[in-house]
Amino acid sequence: MADTAVMSPWQAIPNVRDNTPWHKDKGRMKLNFFLSIIFAGMFLNGYDGNLISGLQAFDSWQEDLDFPTGARLGLLNAIGYISGFFVGPVIVYIDDNFGRKWGIRFYGIMILIGTVIGCIAGIPGVNGYAVFLVGRAVLGLGLAAYLMTSQVMIQEIPHPRSRSIVAQSWNSYYILGSVVASWVNFGCSYLTTSWQWRTPYIIQVPFALYLLVAVQFVPETPRFLIGKGRDEEALQFFIDYHGNGDAQDPLVLFEYAEVKEAIRREKEAKAEKWSTILRSRPNRHRLGLAMLITFCTNMSGSSLIYFYYVIVFSSVGITDATTQTGIAAGLSMFTWVCQIAAVFASKRVGRKTMLLWVWPFILIFLSCLCATSGVYTESGNENMAASTASIVFVWLYLGTFNLSNPVLYSYPAEIQTFSMRSKGMLVWNAITQIEYVYVVFVDAIALEAIGYRYYAVYIPLVVIQWFLLKFFMVETRGYTLEEVAMAFDPYTTSFADVHLMSEEQGETAAHNSKARDVEDQK
Repeated sequence: MADTAVMSPWQAIPNVRDNTPWHKDKGRMKLNFFLSIIFAGMFLNGYDGNLISGLQAFDSWQEDLDFPTGARLGLLNAIGYISGFFVGPVIVYIDDNFGRKWGIRFYGIMILIGTVIGCIAGIPGVNGYAVFLVGRAVLGLGLAAYLMTSQVMIQEIPHPRSRSIVAQSWNSYYILGSVVASWVNFGCSYLTTSWQWRTPYIIQVPFALYLLVAVQFVPETPRFLIGKGRDEEALQFFIDYHGNGDAQDPLVLFEYAEVKEAIRREKEAKAEKWSTILRSRPNRHRLGLAMLITFCTNMSGSSLIYFYYVIVFSSVGITDATTQTGIAAGLSMFTWVCQIAAVFASKRVGRKTMLLWVWPFILIFLSCLCATSGVYTESGNENMAASTASIVFVWLYLGTFNLSNPVLYSYPAEIQTFSMRSKGMLVWNAITQIEYVYVVFVDAIALEAIGYRYYAVYIPLVVIQWFLLKFFMVETRGYTLEEVAMAFDPYTTSFADVHLMSEEQGETAAHNSKARDVEDQK
């Protein structure tokens, strides 16, 4: 599909945001606060995700966990993804029946419990490895719940003018958390006791507490409300947060009518049933793309650096813990800049075009990393030019990979219809957890056994991924969330013919909004 922005009628419909400065738009300010709470969860995810790779550089952590290597180290990283695989169906049921926020609440609780359990490792008389392993399993339960729920929420509550930017910036907060974790690890590397690793680990507790309290203020998504027949609450959401309280705002009325009509059609078609989903070719295409995108995300070699940068750096002669954590901290900052640049580039570059341009560079830099690491190793660990070049290619590879992350982490939820969005994310989560179990478990064993040669395993996978993206990925830039269905099924009736609410409905909405304001003042 050509990389051209779709010009749908909604893009020309006036909205209060068009002429209202952001600091005078109270609805936008409140909505941004709600989104920041969801992003805080991703920040915490990034912080936790970077900790484990960093803790491997600490002698105190190695001693307290009895020096895990190979399969034991792999299991330590994989256990969270194993537990996350099994919790997926439960979270789908909860999110679809009780509300989207429950997945985030569950995440906060699991972070608290898992962190406390993990910090017990190293206490005299306690099997440090086993206790830490249990803590990681508990954290994995919460992480899967958060990833599935938050990706749905960041598609369903943003203003349509900024939905794409908001959704694509989601993963950048992972990198921001990773940056903070890297510098905390760097600072703690000067300590010598068990608090060297416990300090950065226990810092997760206040973040989890904030998330648990703050999520109570986040409203349910309007699409969930309409799906449950709570139309008036959904309309009020659009009025308050997309129209700055203006019940007559043309885009608000159009958005409400479009979402309501889309969900009505899906209910008539019983689109939420697995039997219906699997009978439909466009729906199978959506599920297939969710699997393809996670294949590209997790099986292109990035896991080598994200989870085992200590091993990668050590293999080219960088063995000092402070140096390793310092390089990792700088690398995290660099990848964050790359992601932010890609988010803003998405205004002009389509999803498919972005990936098709990025993937060849991933192939080149991964190949160069393999080659330079090989030169260093074969030189008897004496060719320092090859060592330096390897670190440079680590930066170039991971920076390029992060240019694709805004698309990789927003596209799977964006392409699903409302009725199958949670189920689509269930498929995404299941494949993601399986792939993560592979990469974190097998990577550790393979790196120990064959070193840099293992990098070459990912090279043909990157080539295969490019061709799959070329022939199967569908461009979605320029559509509203509901209109994405038209990109997959040319026979889908356009929502352009959805009529705006009648004057009577608009007046009713305005009356209800005023009544609520009066009640709030009382």
